[in-house]
Amino acid sequence: MKLTRLSGILVIVAALFIGCGGGEEVTIVDTEAGDTPQFEGLTDIDHQEWEVGSKGGRIMLPLLSDPKTFNNIVADETSTTDITERLFTPIVRRNQFTLEWEPALAESWEISEDQKTITYTLREDLKWSDGEPLTASDFVDAVNDIYYNEAIGGAGSTRNSLNGAGGPSVWELIDERTFSVTVPNVYAGLFGLTTVAPLPMHIIAPLVEAEGPEAIDSFWGVDTDVTGIVSSGAFVVSQYLPGQRVILEANPHYFETDAEGTQLPYVDEVVFQIVTDQDTMLQNFIAGDLSYLALRGEDYGVLVDRQDELGFTLYNVGANTATNFITFNQNPIEGEGDAGLEEPELTWLSNKSFRKAMAHLVDRETIINNIAFGFGYPQYSFVPRISPYYWDGADEVALKYDPQAAADLLDSIDYTDRDGDGIREDPNGNRISLNLSTNSGAREREAIVTLFAQEASAVGVEINVNPIDFNTLVGQLTSSYDWEMIVIGLTGSLDPISGVNVYPSDGALHMIEPAQESPRRDWERRVDEAWEVANFTTDEEQRKEGWQTIQEIWIEELPWVFTYNAAVMHGYVNSLGNIYPHPIEDYDWEGILHRVYLSE
Repeated sequence: MKLTRLSGILVIVAALFIGCGGGEEVTIVDTEAGDTPQFEGLTDIDHQEWEVGSKGGRIMLPLLSDPKTFNNIVADETSTTDITERLFTPIVRRNQFTLEWEPALAESWEISEDQKTITYTLREDLKWSDGEPLTASDFVDAVNDIYYNEAIGGAGSTRNSLNGAGGPSVWELIDERTFSVTVPNVYAGLFGLTTVAPLPMHIIAPLVEAEGPEAIDSFWGVDTDVTGIVSSGAFVVSQYLPGQRVILEANPHYFETDAEGTQLPYVDEVVFQIVTDQDTMLQNFIAGDLSYLALRGEDYGVLVDRQDELGFTLYNVGANTATNFITFNQNPIEGEGDAGLEEPELTWLSNKSFRKAMAHLVDRETIINNIAFGFGYPQYSFVPRISPYYWDGADEVALKYDPQAAADLLDSIDYTDRDGDGIREDPNGNRISLNLSTNSGAREREAIVTLFAQEASAVGVEINVNPIDFNTLVGQLTSSYDWEMIVIGLTGSLDPISGVNVYPSDGALHMIEPAQESPRRDWERRVDEAWEVANFTTDEEQRKEGWQTIQEIWIEELPWVFTYNAAVMHGYVNSLGNIYPHPIEDYDWEGILHRVYLSE
């Protein structure tokens, strides 16, 4: 999973909710079987099959920030991966219509009788965008020499994924077109584990030999000549103008063709316009300068009656699988030079009763009705409601908005207003004051933070709203650990096994204390054990039981407090064909980009 720059697609000006409050009695549309609400004026998507398109033209997409790097090895947040993941094709992928696994760079695969080894055969004559052969060693050497190399710090999340089956996966070269992957346990995520990006080892290997593996972390940075970046995906980077645009053009050696044998992608160029904020994005879409827009709630009212006039269509894509949550730093400083959280904040945030009090201050009804304009669903779990692994009991047992319950919990741990200034102190007299950060420019997150700070102030807890640069925020979560509370989100998927780098205690994005050598807390140990129950099997009932246990523990221990899931709405100009997105990471606009064509 990756950190998301945006918390969803819906935002609002803070003044609209000041003084609002409410309970948690929100009507939930049943999305258990994948149903989504039909909003007036939006077109439902009928996922059938790809249309045969025509070559040529360009499409214009928005990008809210400059990428941090062009190196997919170390990319770990969406402002970067929106670009870098267009440059690589995995060995397998999910079919855009059925969401079942299908070959990508693979021609075929075989699974051993014990279900622990998968052997892939590559398609014939695969090439990198520079014309060099793409072979099985670009997978095997990439894993063994790069992703598993501990000296390459930025590859940590991928290492987590490769170890997801309870230990290292073993990648072995058989011949130029064939390799095998063996895992230590039967693993439900075998296909997902093997979807790591191949690497151009004809470029990477000489670099490592000359400069050492540490050079990978700064390789293909934003100051590189982008025309030298090679790709196995449908596109290559042709231009990068910081603060303005990233331009991709068709990869002349991309392997995929349509039903009539025409080489994909259809379009000649994809121009990512770097915009300063979502309001600018909306105005650019209205002006015809963008081909696509992910709608906010306020955009719906502006656009829904102008579709014919301006030549675009608004689509009801489904319930967002991405998460929105408040997380609490519990990472202690241990020894000189260690990074983490100081006292007394560590004691406060490590106290479950304090976290429960904070959970009672999340007013989901106001967030949905006022911040999300009604386009959303209460969220209580990291598993999306449309997933077969969602635990129905989450809605019942999760803590709801109840300021009095929050105040009572704070009283119970002797966090009281000792000096009468309206702010509580702990038993040592320390004023309960915490910084709550989020990424600046994501107005919906900023609105949630502001609302939460108001609710906390009402019960005597001082919350200092702290919007900061997204890349700085990511650095705090993944390396410096110098934060207190953060509102952030993660990309989601139908199968939460994609969170192998998040939920187990050794995960590089296990935010409260990442990359633990062994679980510090008993509840983390129990999550680690339940992870194995849920994923070291192909038995679906066992998987559901394991995921229920993890969700029960997560809701009880509250390392995160969730807010809401947005309703996903897209706008596309009418000149585009093959508009078949899902509200799922990699299968939304990303999954259709290589098939989109200009019909006029």
